[in-house]
Amino acid sequence: MYSLSPSRVVIIAVLLAMMVACSGSTPKNVILQPAISTTISPTSATLPAGGVQSFSATVQNAADTNVTWYVNQVNGGSSATGIISSTGVYTAPSVPSQTVFTVTAVAAADTSISASASVTVTPVVSVTLNTHSAAVETNKILQFSATVVNTTNTAVTWQVNGVTGGNSTVGTIDTNGRYTAPSSVPVPPTVTVTAISVADPTKSDSASVTISITPVLTVNPLQANVVVSNQQQFTASISGLSNQAANWSVSGTGCSGALCGTIDSNGLYRAPSSVPAPPTVTVTATSQADNTVTGTATVTIIANLGVSISPSGTQSSPVHVALSGTQTFNAQVVGDISNSGVTWDLVCISDREVTLPLDCAYGKGSSDGETDISQLFNPTPTSILFQAAVGDVINNVAYCDETTTTCVLTLTATTVATENGVPATAVVYISVP
Repeated sequence: MYSLSPSRVVIIAVLLAMMVACSGSTPKNVILQPAISTTISPTSATLPAGGVQSFSATVQNAADTNVTWYVNQVNGGSSATGIISSTGVYTAPSVPSQTVFTVTAVAAADTSISASASVTVTPVVSVTLNTHSAAVETNKILQFSATVVNTTNTAVTWQVNGVTGGNSTVGTIDTNGRYTAPSSVPVPPTVTVTAISVADPTKSDSASVTISITPVLTVNPLQANVVVSNQQQFTASISGLSNQAANWSVSGTGCSGALCGTIDSNGLYRAPSSVPAPPTVTVTATSQADNTVTGTATVTIIANLGVSISPSGTQSSPVHVALSGTQTFNAQVVGDISNSGVTWDLVCISDREVTLPLDCAYGKGSSDGETDISQLFNPTPTSILFQAAVGDVINNVAYCDETTTTCVLTLTATTVATENGVPATAVVYISVP
């Protein structure tokens, strides 16, 4: 049956009325058909890019209830507008920004009859890190940044190996993407840093971070006293790098250039010909493989280094100390700007018990347990108190050691400071009757 639109029904009715009026008679058996109409459901939808929505259309007052589907007046739609199937299943396209499309169902019985729905398509949220592969040394910092598009909420949650904020084993990351490597290399040494969209937690991006040990350069010796114009050999050892080569330099706050001394490519330092003020300079070794890895040593330049003891005595003219008597000895050090002083030592030269290790000084050799032992008391960096042997009181003999009438000892003062690695010493001979 042919279907009429509402406008056509009105026109026909008017014509029939005119015909009746003209003929003077009333027509018989005129049947008016109701107008065809079409409805669509739903009438609106909001989808993300790639989202799917099923539409249905109802055609009334027509034997043929089929419809043809259009998107933006394109039969079946397109990749730009989205695709709609013959059964009304619409798939949203990718869009750079929010876009509204029109889905239309056109009645097959009368193509002038249709119904439409609006579809708002939003772009897909995406997260992109500034880097996807990085390397960092233990305890060092990496700054990450994340770009979030297609949403007004650009915040992200940071994770390390799936742990929000990370931990001390794999490293930590703050809310600003500042990653701090752990203090030791984890196993395995590569961790994953991930930024997760707060707006859409299904969207994220990750970077792999390989952690290695922080190289440490150590200069040996760390401190040295060097007499003017003399030399000191320095060496450098670098942990964490296979390349052990280093470049050497020297600097000072009270000098510049050669006035601080010179150092060659092998770490051999030569002090300047005069003492700078202040007298300390810094020797620096820099890794040739990584110029951020450095180590330093401090050099004190001295005019000379020496030590003397008073009172003084020689082997031929020793200092005499009576049995059970005491004597204070003082040390004077020249050239030790740090005033680190001396260490003291007392050693026997002659003793009655020659078949045993000499024992006339306390703590030296094998003591016979008698009171013929001389000792040192109250040591300081610049003085010492010598206590002579009490004598063989068991046998009531005032001897240093049994039948030996004289014990000879040496008192040695050795500087704590060194000149090119060698201390200065002074020796005093002491005889005890």
